[in-house]
Amino acid sequence: MISRRKAARTSLKKQTKDIKTEQATQIDVTKVTPQSLREALSTPAIWPAFQPLVDMRSGTIVGFEVLARWTDSKLGAIPPSDFIPVAEASDLINALTEKVVSEACRQASLWQGNFVLAVNISAMQFRDPGLYEFIRGTVEATGFPLNRLYIEITESALLENDETVRSTIASFKSAGMGLALDDFGTGFASLTRLHAFPFDRLKIDMSFVRSMLQDSGSRKIVASVIGLGQSLGMTVVAEGVETEEQAAILRRLGCDVGQGWLFGKPLDGAQTAQLLASRKQQALPQHGVNASLFQRIHHLEALYNAAPIGLCFLDIELRHLSVNDRFAAMFGIRPDDMIGRTVHGFMAPREARRVTRDLKRVLAGETVVIDEYQPAGSTSAFLVINHRVDDDAGEPIGISVTAIDVTDRKAIESALKEAEDHARQSSELTPNIPWSSDAEGVVNFIGPTPDGTAKSTSDRIADWYERMHPGDRLRVRQEWLAWLPSGKPFEAMFRMRLRDQSWQWMLSRAKPHRNAAGRITKWYGVITEMAAEQKPKAAHGELDTSIEAWQTRLSPEIGAYEPSVQTGEETSSSPDQQEVLSTELLVSMLMRMFEFAPIAMSITTSDTKTSSYVKVNEAYLRLTGLKWDDIQGRKLISEGAAIDNPARDRRHRLLEEEGAYELEEVDITYADGTIIPTLISAQRTVIDGVSFDVEVILDVSARVRQQREIENALKTSARTDALSGLPNRACFDEVVADAVARNLLNDRKLALAYIDLNGFKTVNDTIGHAAGDEVLRTIASRLRETFRATDFIARIGGDEFAVLLDIDRKLAGDLQPHLQETMERIFKPIPVDGQVTFTGAAVGVTFLRADDTAQSYVKRADEYMYIAKTTGERVAVVCFGQILEPTATPKRTVRQVRSS
Repeated sequence: MISRRKAARTSLKKQTKDIKTEQATQIDVTKVTPQSLREALSTPAIWPAFQPLVDMRSGTIVGFEVLARWTDSKLGAIPPSDFIPVAEASDLINALTEKVVSEACRQASLWQGNFVLAVNISAMQFRDPGLYEFIRGTVEATGFPLNRLYIEITESALLENDETVRSTIASFKSAGMGLALDDFGTGFASLTRLHAFPFDRLKIDMSFVRSMLQDSGSRKIVASVIGLGQSLGMTVVAEGVETEEQAAILRRLGCDVGQGWLFGKPLDGAQTAQLLASRKQQALPQHGVNASLFQRIHHLEALYNAAPIGLCFLDIELRHLSVNDRFAAMFGIRPDDMIGRTVHGFMAPREARRVTRDLKRVLAGETVVIDEYQPAGSTSAFLVINHRVDDDAGEPIGISVTAIDVTDRKAIESALKEAEDHARQSSELTPNIPWSSDAEGVVNFIGPTPDGTAKSTSDRIADWYERMHPGDRLRVRQEWLAWLPSGKPFEAMFRMRLRDQSWQWMLSRAKPHRNAAGRITKWYGVITEMAAEQKPKAAHGELDTSIEAWQTRLSPEIGAYEPSVQTGEETSSSPDQQEVLSTELLVSMLMRMFEFAPIAMSITTSDTKTSSYVKVNEAYLRLTGLKWDDIQGRKLISEGAAIDNPARDRRHRLLEEEGAYELEEVDITYADGTIIPTLISAQRTVIDGVSFDVEVILDVSARVRQQREIENALKTSARTDALSGLPNRACFDEVVADAVARNLLNDRKLALAYIDLNGFKTVNDTIGHAAGDEVLRTIASRLRETFRATDFIARIGGDEFAVLLDIDRKLAGDLQPHLQETMERIFKPIPVDGQVTFTGAAVGVTFLRADDTAQSYVKRADEYMYIAKTTGERVAVVCFGQILEPTATPKRTVRQVRSS
């Protein structure tokens, strides 16, 4: 419980404010007795004084605080510090309150205006359950509106923490009366209690206001109280304002209302009525949701100084008003070397003229983005974004410039472009076009076009589609869509123009990719040019007729600083170091730059466990699909936060240990659950002991998708033989190793056929290497046509092929005659350039054994192949140690062949 002495001290402190030097005469306190006070309460000796409350911006009157005064006919003015303790000690405090409040409200009810009256209630009185009814009855009897009355409560009243106090405060609020917490910062009320009670106003004690010019600590306390009150939606009142210097500081800090001798001393009723007749008045300002000027300045300082990107702001005269270290470092200078100057102050004349022209385009309303700006003498590349900043009336007030270092990203893109060019050049020599689609069959990637003019994936898809024969487009599309539900490997033939206007027959093959649950998530395919032997034999007219019949049945289906060419001369303005904007306009201007910047930015508190959003811009909300109401005040680690939580802990450690991190790859969850890959840079800064984290977030989803598509295409290309379109040796080794490990655990037979061409060197030597390439492509095509789609076929060397067959044990006995017939069919004569070419092959076939490794398995097939070579036959097959004859002669064993 609060002692009577404590309650008296807090109450009289309220009444003695601003008495100052008018109490030059010492009063004999022994003459202030309960009896004398009781007698004075029945006379006009005790009366209410009114001290103005004024709006800090406009200076207009918004209300008055009612103060108790006692003027004795003999003793003169008796200070409240003398008679308030007597009233509380002798149970006269309610009588004193009734006397002062009723007289003040009676007089005020006669005055014009919508001003408010603020009355002080002693902490002792809050113990009385009937306090609310007592005050309400007193005020209603005078006719003064209850909704224009404010009850001022000292912190000591809150320390009672009992139900009576809570109930009384709630009753005042429900009746429409305002509540003000007086002399905040001088008592012991916790922030929890401040937030728990429905206060409308927060009053800063005069001791802090009067000392803030000399004491930086007092200034920080005043600034903190203003920020605290306004963040809780309270109107903030500063007491004891005596000088214009104090008022100027309070205005800059965003204080709402002032009280003190600078605005008016306490007056009696008649004097107050005259004051109202000569002064303007307005309603008590209600604090909005916007941060105070102090907070906005500090947020902007944090954003500028700690942002991991370059930022600057230019006025309409193209002078640099604000520049952070990263932006100045782009030119190898300091921010001070740019402030107040145009680009003519630190750039070469020719470049400065070109940049000036670009900046004038921005002032005209154009947003200029340069994807890759390289300052003179620098090896770094920057993405530079410039946009105009307008005031509330839509008039331009300057230019915001954002610069992001993209040197590393450009290097990656250059490497990918070089790899893509290599793939395109390879496809010109031997067409081998990778492509992919989603599970629904929509093509989302295809390799580079022959001429390389189509850069984006969508442009390449459109280009290849245009190269396809019009008569084949609908047919192939219908075949593709009809095949998708089967989930089996797909093949289709069609005509296409490649390097000239002639039509080439192409073969497109695709296999599904499944996730761990066995569900198809994507299709990977490759388009290859068909060999002459493989092309359809029907006349073109007949084929077109057939296709038309098919169709009938199926029905159709960033940059400000990039120099630009300019003629003529422009006169550069001389550098002007003078500040040309007021602080308020500059803050408004910079806030607009932050809020409407095209790059997502956020300011958060720093602690990883309780950190929450302080401010985000519109680009951040667009990127995350959230609204400010969704995240305002929320902790970043709470469920549903946009930034992924596990990685955030690691980034917080980076900020704690290094103070910053750059271009961290972070997945952001959009409001609908979509994952968006981003790059986040952040830096930590401390202002007046408070730590903030400034984040800049780049959406790189389009680039990541393109990069992943290119990487997947390159991986496919690296595992594919460019000449034949078959998997190469590297892919063969991987597949065999996986198949060996898998088949040793099941009841199936894994057969490997190792094929080496006979007489191939003669083809190269007599007809030429181009003919040799055509022979290899034809054999590859025949292998694909002959074997099952589930069989794995690869070109593993110059004229060597391999086939991996996964078969049931029951069918293994029929494999030998089947292989002999198959090889005879594959190695029949091949027509090349009007000549018939005869080739053959030596084939070694073996089954996987229980003790095999991938190496021993392949080695045994290779040995059987060399045994087949020794027979001298055009087509010879050594199958499981036996030579298969093309006729019905008995089989010879390996031993028989070696002995002969």
